[in-house]
Amino acid sequence: MKAAAKAYHGIITATPTPLTASGDVDGAAVHKLAEHLVAEGADGLAPVGGTGEYVSLTPRQRRQMLDATLEAVGGRVPVIPGVLSAGYGETIATCREFAAAGANALLVVTPYYARPTQEGIVDYFKKLSDAVDTDLMLYEIPYRTGIALKPETVDALARQTRIVAMKACNQDLAVQLRAMELAGAEISILTGEENVFPLHIAMGARGGLLATSCLFPRIWAQLYRLASSGRVDEAKTLHAEIMPTINTLYREHNPGPIKAALTMFGFPSGEVLPPLLPVSDETRRLLAEAIPATLERERAFAALKSDAA
Repeated sequence: MKAAAKAYHGIITATPTPLTASGDVDGAAVHKLAEHLVAEGADGLAPVGGTGEYVSLTPRQRRQMLDATLEAVGGRVPVIPGVLSAGYGETIATCREFAAAGANALLVVTPYYARPTQEGIVDYFKKLSDAVDTDLMLYEIPYRTGIALKPETVDALARQTRIVAMKACNQDLAVQLRAMELAGAEISILTGEENVFPLHIAMGARGGLLATSCLFPRIWAQLYRLASSGRVDEAKTLHAEIMPTINTLYREHNPGPIKAALTMFGFPSGEVLPPLLPVSDETRRLLAEAIPATLERERAFAALKSDAA
């Protein structure tokens, strides 16, 4: 495995972008959530990705969010900002800016809209690797981009580019298994899918990059420990317990429900940006009903961790 790949494992949390009424990033809110997540054992933070509403933020807001996160984390865990631009020009400019700001790695989505071939995707990341001297994390999310990678393409990217890790959001388990067989020994593959998390870990994923871990970091860390140590049945049982709440958090477009839930938790995150709409009253009601029991499970794992320490 590439030496740098070993830095990206466990539960890395995708964080939302809180904005003030004036449109600036709410630095105090960023610090409060980041401090909480690091204290609760997060293995990394991933701001300004999909959960961070990259495509709706201005370049200034993206940089504000990254700077605030880097300051809050203070080098304690990796900070991996998302770069979700569709084409090469904006991607390379943003990658260079984020790298210069101090990002540990860059979560770069597969190019979309132009609908490149598999060979075109490899060439794209080769060029990016030549232009940016920073670890890259490949981001595959076909249901958002319309671009699915063949396992052989993942293998080529792992061997021919600066990619050291991957956020895998392809729910085709056969494709993911083959990708892990081909490239899992070279890069750190992380699942981005809460709904199949125990299966991806059992197949060889080295952790997850998850949005809902900003709400339940201890539960997801326990699920990772169980599944990665071969206790898959226990992991599946715990997973089944929390999935009704997780499904509620995704019943409307991410990150709306997560922002609403964080506000309920005492971590104000503001509303989503257009074209998204604030979550419905029905979703807020369902969250208020679903979250307490799952939060009790979260607190129980936190108490166990404290006793062990």
